[in-house]
Amino acid sequence: MPLQPIDMQTLFAHLNQVGKQQAHLKAGAVVQQELQGNIMAKEALHKDETVNETDETPENDKIKDKEKESSGGKSSQRKGRKEKEKEESEKQAFYEDPALGKNIDITG
Repeated sequence: MPLQPIDMQTLFAHLNQVGKQQAHLKAGAVVQQELQGNIMAKEALHKDETVNETDETPENDKIKDKEKESSGGKSSQRKGRKEKEKEESEKQAFYEDPALGKNIDITG
């Protein structure tokens, strides 16, 4: 079926309209992509700012039990303090020069 001159006249008349439609389709795809990018950025920001909840599993209970065992309660803390005080008193038994380490010789 060959193209007649009358058909060409109608096609040229609609050429501007078709061009506008194609431009809107291309612009619509770009706008849609920008909106999707904005949504993904907001979700990522929200995910970064929120705190994740932990699952209550039996493994977590084991960790808590180990922490309790290692701390040993208040009595072990008292023992630790006594040991530290004892070490400090032993360190003080040695004579220390009060001027030692205070002066710097820069003459070379």
